[in-house]
Amino acid sequence: MGKTKPSSKEAFFYCNLLIFLGLAYVYYTMNRNVEEGITNMNCCGGVEAGVHYSETDTKPPPYIRRCFKSSTDGGETVYQWSGFPCSNKGSSDCCHYKDKSIGECVPTTKGGYCKDPSGSNKVFYRRGDSPSPYVKRSNDNILDINDVIDMKDYYYDRGSSDKVKSMSPEMQRFMARRSKNEVYMEQHLRTKQKRAVRIDTERRDKLEEETKYVQIVSSITIIHLLVLVAISITIRQALIMKIQNVLNLIYQKYLEFSGKTI
Repeated sequence: MGKTKPSSKEAFFYCNLLIFLGLAYVYYTMNRNVEEGITNMNCCGGVEAGVHYSETDTKPPPYIRRCFKSSTDGGETVYQWSGFPCSNKGSSDCCHYKDKSIGECVPTTKGGYCKDPSGSNKVFYRRGDSPSPYVKRSNDNILDINDVIDMKDYYYDRGSSDKVKSMSPEMQRFMARRSKNEVYMEQHLRTKQKRAVRIDTERRDKLEEETKYVQIVSSITIIHLLVLVAISITIRQALIMKIQNVLNLIYQKYLEFSGKTI
């Protein structure tokens, strides 16, 4: 008996099946890319290398140092902090004790603290590896590290309270150029903020485009699925026969392989 040619409905069914599989693959890959695109990892305390500290620094910025455990080594304080790559806000270095998070690092003028949702805020004191209750003092103010005024006042108020003779020569020259550095810092942070806004806008626009594309692909995929279901219902008898023929062929090959006869 010769092979029968598939009907136009069957051919249309197989064509739509291939299109459906292709669309399903595209939908899966695009949807995964959108999810990966929104992932955002921040450094502990919200600091950024090259802006709030240098990647070669061995100690955290002074306004978040109490978010990290520390110890003494040869008379020097060593913090469990990394500048490159930065200690992430979810890492075991940032506001962690005994493999558990004790809050979110909040920068302050006196070294920061670990803010716990329950209200039991903690700090790591210098050369200490266990947290202590945070007691707020009147001169310990929360800092917005991306605010020009906040950071300018903190740096220069803090520097002016030190004795000049205890400063390094580099720091003395720095303070002598105070006005120039204030302008530079303000411009630098404003440029950083503008760049951050631009990057966020571009990222948001890209995510919106990818999301729209995924929605279009998913809609077409659903339509093709409905078409496949409709065609399957129409040619169900032919599909059942083809599936039965395939099963009979497999069974026949099994019998031949096992040495049995039909």
